[in-house]
Amino acid sequence: MREDMDAKISYLKYYFLNTSFHGFHFIFESERHWTERIFWGFCCSLSWLASIMLIQTAWNDFRNNAISFVVETSYLEWDTHFPSIAVCETDNQGRISEFTDETYGNPHDFNFNEIVKELVFFKGLSFYTLQMCGPNATAKHKDCNKKNFVEFSAEVRSPCSKIFQKCVWNNDEFNCCDFFHMMDTEVGICFGVNSIQTRNKKAPRYPMISNKKTGSGTLRLEIRGIAFVGIYLCNAKKLPGIEQVYLLGEQEVPTLTTVATDIIQISPHIHSKRYISIREIENQPEVKDVSIEQRKCRFTYENNLDVHHHYSFSACCVDCRKKAQLEMCGCAHHLMPQLTKNLFCDINGLYCLNKHYNDLIVLKAHWSNRTGLVCDCLPSCTEFEMSVVKDVKFGIKEEFGVVEISLLRLPSERCKRNVVRGKLDFVVSTGGITALFLGASILSFVEIIYYFFVRPFGEKDILRQD
Repeated sequence: MREDMDAKISYLKYYFLNTSFHGFHFIFESERHWTERIFWGFCCSLSWLASIMLIQTAWNDFRNNAISFVVETSYLEWDTHFPSIAVCETDNQGRISEFTDETYGNPHDFNFNEIVKELVFFKGLSFYTLQMCGPNATAKHKDCNKKNFVEFSAEVRSPCSKIFQKCVWNNDEFNCCDFFHMMDTEVGICFGVNSIQTRNKKAPRYPMISNKKTGSGTLRLEIRGIAFVGIYLCNAKKLPGIEQVYLLGEQEVPTLTTVATDIIQISPHIHSKRYISIREIENQPEVKDVSIEQRKCRFTYENNLDVHHHYSFSACCVDCRKKAQLEMCGCAHHLMPQLTKNLFCDINGLYCLNKHYNDLIVLKAHWSNRTGLVCDCLPSCTEFEMSVVKDVKFGIKEEFGVVEISLLRLPSERCKRNVVRGKLDFVVSTGGITALFLGASILSFVEIIYYFFVRPFGEKDILRQD
């Protein structure tokens, strides 16, 4: 036992006498005076402490401050992409009347018109449905089970050809339904142009690009009936024949939890113009090599969601709400995209969703005490900043509504996300610190393994041979 201890001490002393870490051999050389040993012990301790603190600082900067934003102004060479436009029907009184006449007969209880409207254009509440057919209804109506309400939407909603009348980009007319493709969203079937979230992943995209050659872009839509135009739209006033037009990033989707302040109401004989400005975000190629936690955003292909094919902040909120509905009620509402029918809520599930409406619809921060849903969602790395500059409305003779969305001017600046502390920077920084304070390299750390785990076995073999 004593011999083993002496051998270990011998190895330790031999290591410190021969290591390439500077200063240690002055401490362990037997001919050194004790004052020299104390001096070099203090210097070595101070150097190691300083190097550990600086490496820790470099690591924290690498983890938390790896990305920086800069503003570029070389705008003459940019191609500015027009926002994705999504049109979602939110009411159709004419088709609802036809459908209820076919399903429930004529005449029928007109409360079923409201039931069909609630279910086809579901907004989170089911007042009429629960009053007539719910588990607490005083007298359940005999027609409640005539048809599965999950199938209402496909039979009532209008096809693309019934919604659009005309589409024009920079005075060039194009066929609306060739480029406005179906999107599955939590507000039902929508039609989107220039979106990557459409059903058909290979759907053709109309080249809505603005640059110094083409000038500022303008999209003109003629929409039948009454329409709403908005940015992240929600909770529109309920009128017959309503459509909603969303201005979104190519990866974003319409949701139930959107801002109501950026809405333009479009009605027959009214031409509405919206002038917008856009500031895009460019990403340095190396940004993709930085971890999600460091850059605090996700690229569209870094998708961890079930409800949509590509990641975005709005898609993440939809996925968050789906999980909350499944957790609270054991089902999700019947317009939720990418969900199997066996998980759609029945009438008892709708009662549960209605009961927890505020918990599911309102989004809140994790530190807030109000009622709502906490969703830990990161922004998209490719989202852009869009601002409304001006809204103009004037009367027209036509029987349809017109919405015109224009880029007021070509952007004069854009943001660029750069990597300022990558993996190589961290390695170089760490190497510089250890070389400056310890006089060491990566091989100095390899020596530890060699002296304590490799060399002893070699000495044993030599002793056996002797």
